[in-house]
Amino acid sequence: MTHRFELVRLRLVGEDDIDASRVEREFPTVRVERSPHVDPADIVVDDYAWRGAFDLRTFDEKVEQAGSVVSIAARGHDPARIACEVLTRYQRLLGRRNHASSTTLFDAVLRAHAGLHDLSLPLVKADLDHALDTWQWMLRLQPEVGLAPQLAALFHDIERLESEPRERIEHRAPDYQTFKDAHAKKGADRAFEVLVKVGVSQSDAEHARDLVCRHERRAGDAEVLLLNDADALSFFSLNSPGYIDYFGVAQTRRKVAYTLSRLGARARENLDCVRLRPDIERLLREVAA
Repeated sequence: MTHRFELVRLRLVGEDDIDASRVEREFPTVRVERSPHVDPADIVVDDYAWRGAFDLRTFDEKVEQAGSVVSIAARGHDPARIACEVLTRYQRLLGRRNHASSTTLFDAVLRAHAGLHDLSLPLVKADLDHALDTWQWMLRLQPEVGLAPQLAALFHDIERLESEPRERIEHRAPDYQTFKDAHAKKGADRAFEVLVKVGVSQSDAEHARDLVCRHERRAGDAEVLLLNDADALSFFSLNSPGYIDYFGVAQTRRKVAYTLSRLGARARENLDCVRLRPDIERLLREVAA
């Protein structure tokens, strides 16, 4: 997979004793170093720039082009916090897995899933990034989650490849929830077809189909709620800057309200490790008030 780093080196730069425990807990596959100095090979981010009007698009390109090994240096008043926020934005590149997804079958699923995406189309590239990020959020929220929910995380928005590969249309829907329900149903059927073809068992494919079909409503069993949480967190941590740039403030306020309503109370605590762009942060405060 081109979306996985073989190694991430994270350098926490500062003169004081830096507590890296949170970083190591949230991202166990990342090698963390403490250092008073930046290395010439580091991609550097400091808290003053990161918390302000930071050029995320340019930084995204720099990280994604780093190759299979990337070295990031976080420095400033609280480098561990900045590091968590940076790694959260790029967790889709880390490839965290558990017992259910550390298999050759899941490798085949990832290849098939990636093969559905035409990366020459910016919106399709964003959809692939979001799918992988939702999967990674799910593993962070519940490290021992089973196979079917992970499959559902990858395929939950697959319907967009047919309806919105070049232009988003959701803002035109007269009834937003009805539009979202139809999107989920069509995506569930498409996911089932792909998964069975790849070799996923009938029962696991049906289970994943059911979760995708129900994922646009915060109701039902714990696995649907987990998918809701992972999907919502991915919107805030990864997609929200591009969303407001594309749709504008009015539609983004609507989207923020809808997404926040799908985010459980415990999962909301994870917004503390998300770097929200200032305009999104303002909308979130307005909606949550």
